Amino acid sequence: MGTVALGIATRTRAMTTSQATELPGPSQDPFRWERSQIVGLLDQALHDPERPSLRAFAAEHEVPSSTLHYWKRRRDQIDAPDPLRHFYESPAGLDHLRRQVLAAYLDFQQPGCVGIRLLLSFFEHCGLAPFLACSFGAQHRLASAVQSLILQYEQEQRPKLAACMPARKISLCEDETYLLSFPCLVAIEPVSDFIVVECYQPHRDAATWDRVVVQGLQGLPVEVNQVSSDEAKGIKAHVKDGLGAHHSPDLMHLQQDLHQATSLPLQAQVDRAQEHATQAEYQAFLAVYRQIEYENGPPCPGRPPDFAARIEPLQEQMHLARQALAACQQSQQEVKVAIRGLGDDYHPFDASKAEVVQPEALHKRLRERLDVIQEGADAAGVNDKGQHKVNRVRRLLPQLVATLAWFWLQVAQLLAAKGWTEGQKELFRQKVLAWVYWQQASKRGRDAKHRQQLRELVKRCHEAVQADPLWEEMSEGQRQEMLQAAAECAGRWVRSSSCVEGRNGVLRLRHHGRQGLDSKALAVLTVLHNYAIRRADGITAAERFFGQKPDDLFEWLLERLPELPRPAKSRKHAA
Repeated sequence: MGTVALGIATRTRAMTTSQATELPGPSQDPFRWERSQIVGLLDQALHDPERPSLRAFAAEHEVPSSTLHYWKRRRDQIDAPDPLRHFYESPAGLDHLRRQVLAAYLDFQQPGCVGIRLLLSFFEHCGLAPFLACSFGAQHRLASAVQSLILQYEQEQRPKLAACMPARKISLCEDETYLLSFPCLVAIEPVSDFIVVECYQPHRDAATWDRVVVQGLQGLPVEVNQVSSDEAKGIKAHVKDGLGAHHSPDLMHLQQDLHQATSLPLQAQVDRAQEHATQAEYQAFLAVYRQIEYENGPPCPGRPPDFAARIEPLQEQMHLARQALAACQQSQQEVKVAIRGLGDDYHPFDASKAEVVQPEALHKRLRERLDVIQEGADAAGVNDKGQHKVNRVRRLLPQLVATLAWFWLQVAQLLAAKGWTEGQKELFRQKVLAWVYWQQASKRGRDAKHRQQLRELVKRCHEAVQADPLWEEMSEGQRQEMLQAAAECAGRWVRSSSCVEGRNGVLRLRHHGRQGLDSKALAVLTVLHNYAIRRADGITAAERFFGQKPDDLFEWLLERLPELPRPAKSRKHAA
């Protein structure tokens, strides 16, 4: 009977017709009071000079009375001293708390200096835990929001600044570095230190460089007329065919090749000479010691040994070994000075007299430096790989000289567009440009002594300009115009891509610190470099590049920062 009844019930359910369920009407979205509204209303209710009751205040401001009383109870239950509780639960205190949290994210977490867990520890040690949710989830959501706002800031500021930017020609320094399994392409405008390109790409060929540089310069009234980089084939093809610009060899990489080719063989040569000199000194002193020991000892039968005949050749060997050591050390020092001298000579103006350097004179100076390096490498027995590097640098000498010729051509084109007299043009070329150029170069000296020498050279150039009669006759406006043109010309002399090499080092440091640097985090670092980091003069790279000041990044973010999360209510757990 049970089986029959079950079958009948099943057939009955199968014959039942389905009925459509009506869709529910639109429901009201849940309403949540913002923290700033809560703090403002409660502070106003508790500190109203007329002191109405909370019920009357709630009715006047259309706030449920129970809600207002709940806010007050939660405020009174905060585990913090009364002065801190009263301050941080006021509008001024909440604004200060927002500034503290945003500053921690903008200066510590987003640049990659610390992680979120260390940031939580920082908040707790500062005594902010009673007023700020210090859980990883809450702060991770806040960090993601700050990250998105930083990228939104760049998208808003860039078109606004580009619209008022004067058209001009710029140089770029380009390089690649490997952070993940594919290259990161970096291109920086060296005068302003503004990052134009910084992104991951699957390839680093000329077509990829063409595409990313066009994207990086989109909307900007600039034209790239020079690129400085190493001898990467993709970059050189991109510069020649894609940009149609002049490629300047990176002097820093050339000097690095020469150091790698010669430093170890020269040091090995010095070590061998030092060892021979030590052995020769030991044998000579040993012979002298035996003579002294024989003379001070008991008399021995037979003729005394001819110590003079033994000591004299040993002393001669010691003298020759010392001379050989001194020669090796001198050769090593001469090669070091010659490699460093390449950088001292590779300027459009002479570093000692501040006179204009012609391409022919530069070629002669650089060739003489390389001859010294070649002679030292041959004497040290540099292997084929090292000789190849030295010869490679020698083959690039014409390109270095061509860069100087290109620079003076750029100066001539600028002077042709100016309505100056021939005397003023000569003053600009011989004195004003030298003054401005060395003034910029003096900030990049290799050490304090070198920078001091360059500052003295700047002083002499300045005095020469001030003593010129044409400079005295010019108005202040004409002088400023000439100085501005000189700064523009000096900025076109780019002999090294050290700015991108330094940037690559920063990216590697951040990559290791974060255990990986994804595309979004990389884009945030780019924005912070361009719009947040300031030099000693207080100017950002974006301000130098665009010629105008962008909106303050911190204040812009502060206006749009989401409401800070409150700490969760403590839960009682069963024992």
